[in-house]
Amino acid sequence: MVTDTTHNVSYAGGSPTNWFGGGTTSVGDVVEGGPEFDTNRVNITTGPRTLQLDFYTQFDGEDLGAHYADVFLATGADPDAFTYGIALGEQLAYGGVAKGLYALDNNYLTSIDRWSGTGYIYGGKYISPNDGLPHDAPTIITGGSALAGWTVDVSQSPSGDGTYPYLVSVKLTAQTEQVLKTVFSAPNIAVMWGTGDCNNDTIYVANVVPSRPVSEPGALALLLSAMVSAIGIGWGRRRSQTA
Repeated sequence: MVTDTTHNVSYAGGSPTNWFGGGTTSVGDVVEGGPEFDTNRVNITTGPRTLQLDFYTQFDGEDLGAHYADVFLATGADPDAFTYGIALGEQLAYGGVAKGLYALDNNYLTSIDRWSGTGYIYGGKYISPNDGLPHDAPTIITGGSALAGWTVDVSQSPSGDGTYPYLVSVKLTAQTEQVLKTVFSAPNIAVMWGTGDCNNDTIYVANVVPSRPVSEPGALALLLSAMVSAIGIGWGRRRSQTA
């Protein structure tokens, strides 16, 4: 379970505004506070060729035209580079793409792209744990083809948490070990979810690797890899969660 510690910067048009949750600064955990958009934590579980992300949130997926954002994966430390995206299908009617795993080549909208000119104030930027600076947050995958050999299952259910009542579950499954390796062969994988396409809240988690079937000769190598990830090499040393 990873708790949300990532901060956001509120923007209206191109200018920061001094508000979030009734405060006097434009930087905070949740722009506009709760209960609309606050995501509190994510439970990460893995199985053979699967990665499941369970987000505990106050957002029900519909608020003044805002809908659940897509999930983005980064294989490097550059806060502006996201290699893959998991489309939840929530944005299909609003310029997004069908549910699936996509390779990205700048074919996504940031929250600023989505909400500029609408008259609404939106989250806009997230403060990356990799450099401590604000960066535009991708929220909607808009193009490309879904990668073959992957399935994405998305559901919303009661969480059992009175404060964060919605459990948004995203399950990513590779059909084969070889398909899994095409994406999860990088030494580090980070996951970022902007809750809604307005990005009023962000949760960022580094070093996420789904488990895979391992033969006995490969067990030692996997153990060493897990130890390296736990110790935190390179950009993995940075804070492993934010939002």
